[in-house]
Amino acid sequence: MTQSIVSSNEWHAELRGRREAVWAIAQREACDFVLIYGSDGHAEPFRYLTNFVPALGETWLLMHGGGVSCVMNFDWQVVEAQRASGIHDWYGAFQPLPLLIDQLTSANPRQIGVVGFERMPVTVYNALADALPVASFKDIGAAVARLRRRKSPLEIKLLREAGRITDLAFDAMRGELKPGLTEHEVAARVAYHMGRLGAGLSFPPTVVSGNDDPIMIRMPTERKLEMGDSVMFDIGAEYQGYQADASRTFVLGKPSADQLAVWSVVTEAYHAALEQVRPGNPCNATQIAGEKVINDAGYELIHRIGHGIGLATSFEWPSLITETAPFEPGVAICLEPGIYVKGTGNMKLEDDLVVTDDGYELLTNSSRELTID
Repeated sequence: MTQSIVSSNEWHAELRGRREAVWAIAQREACDFVLIYGSDGHAEPFRYLTNFVPALGETWLLMHGGGVSCVMNFDWQVVEAQRASGIHDWYGAFQPLPLLIDQLTSANPRQIGVVGFERMPVTVYNALADALPVASFKDIGAAVARLRRRKSPLEIKLLREAGRITDLAFDAMRGELKPGLTEHEVAARVAYHMGRLGAGLSFPPTVVSGNDDPIMIRMPTERKLEMGDSVMFDIGAEYQGYQADASRTFVLGKPSADQLAVWSVVTEAYHAALEQVRPGNPCNATQIAGEKVINDAGYELIHRIGHGIGLATSFEWPSLITETAPFEPGVAICLEPGIYVKGTGNMKLEDDLVVTDDGYELLTNSSRELTID
């Protein structure tokens, strides 16, 4: 069993600090109760405050002057949740709404600060409103989300580990790729290496091979790798909730002149974007710089240059194509310039990094060499 790089005591202290910060927001907004909703697959704020999400179902965290409790769809992970979160009061039921309403009505709140309004089913909201006719609901999601923008030292430690494991998976695949393997087989090997190294998957591994049917992203297929193929990987290790997201492109055998030319543009765009990552610089300066390199070379950047990483990948702040707020130390992002054209296939380079006081620290560092012998 792989030993965690963060102790339970460290985790519980971190979580208490996060919950205190959320309660301070609630107090500023004149809320006497906080309700954090997490939908299946989108429970990042809930995990931020508990270090836990169940394997299935919805989640609710309730905070008030008397303490903290949590409700979820099943009770079979209660012990696991208690240990991860340091919270004693966990409740599970296949239909959790009555449990939730009982706890809310017993507290008799006047104004409830809600995180997760945008994903809460309207039927659930209506049931809560009917059960609490004198209470009002206030969306505090944006204020709570801002807490996650700058990663703490503990979060950066976990992102470093996720990046390290992702690097090792890339290194392993560089040594294992060969003609005849299917994309499905390659993706399965990626998942195996992540697991043996003590991590989960941030998302299903993307493996896109071949040169004549470029597509920005798709799921693996039964296509067999051939000599001369570009093989683009977009993968990420998930370590204790924190998710890496990185890409490498390999060519089986000697790259063609066209593959080398496109890869040169991709790497130039990558470095141009990377140069813009420093405190005080607008986040979207990375998009402007990388896109200019690709456009000037006669190609098109058909997706954003990158986005935040943390408890999520593509959904994490900031989206670098539009965000004009300045970089700050502790902001964690990925940069992912790519070019997808017939004749060279998918060619993308993506790395994770965290902004520091004077620049950035790369979190993924595996070889960016194109050629595989």
